[in-house]
Amino acid sequence: MVQPNDVVNVVTFIDEWTRCIGSGYQRDSLYRFGKFDSCSAQWNDIKVALKAKAASDPDEAKRLLEQTHYKKNLGSDWKVSPTAGVVWDLKEHPGWDAE
Repeated sequence: MVQPNDVVNVVTFIDEWTRCIGSGYQRDSLYRFGKFDSCSAQWNDIKVALKAKAASDPDEAKRLLEQTHYKKNLGSDWKVSPTAGVVWDLKEHPGWDAE
């Protein structure tokens, strides 16, 4: 059985790959590291996401997704953000929760 989008959203991984191969990201990579990014990690994430999408067990699909480059290094989890503590400071409570 194919997993629903709330378990595995392949579009997220395709979006991340297209961001990586984009000219702006590649320009930044060339400036920062002196070379273009091959985007192989993002391409591998797409393959893992497709495998997870086809998995019959939702727990197996989630386990596969936890191993992706996106989940380990990027994603929406601020605890693994590459800019947390460098560009911006972590807060215990977001500003919109202030009374």
